[in-house]
Amino acid sequence: MPEILIINGSARLNGDTHKFISKLTEGIDCNRLNLLEHYFLPYNYDNQYPQEDQFDLFAKEILYHKHIIFATPVYWYSMSGRMKNLFDRLTDWVTLNKEVGRNLKGKTVKLIAVGTDGDLPDGFVTPFFMTANYMEMVFKGHHYFNANNPITDEELAEIRKSFFNFISE
Repeated sequence: MPEILIINGSARLNGDTHKFISKLTEGIDCNRLNLLEHYFLPYNYDNQYPQEDQFDLFAKEILYHKHIIFATPVYWYSMSGRMKNLFDRLTDWVTLNKEVGRNLKGKTVKLIAVGTDGDLPDGFVTPFFMTANYMEMVFKGHHYFNANNPITDEELAEIRKSFFNFISE
């Protein structure tokens, strides 16, 4: 099983986020999960979820990988709603299933953000960094792709080299 898991939070299966993930990971051994293809409800304080809720099954996939890459489009200056839903549901792992949550300790986390603005909005990375710290994961940075700016093969090679350098550390 590959050490890398990429979780795509886009609302489009073949959107810009998917395109950049595909370019970036060409030739890289990794697994991918798309939040759009999995059904789980937002967090609720009663911890009552219907049987169809797939959060536990989906999220346990995270435990099988050493490196987690969250990939999300920039929606209204923050992560996608689907990605936020996933982060909110991690609450289950610090309240109900603490043993599962503790298994995240030491995993590395990176972020891919895709948007159309010149730069990421201020504070965009904060929830990823703070969540990783809270879960005792190691945040290894982010890369922002502007979907309006094409990337040359040379630029992509440099981005790929710097983006995946955390694996060999």
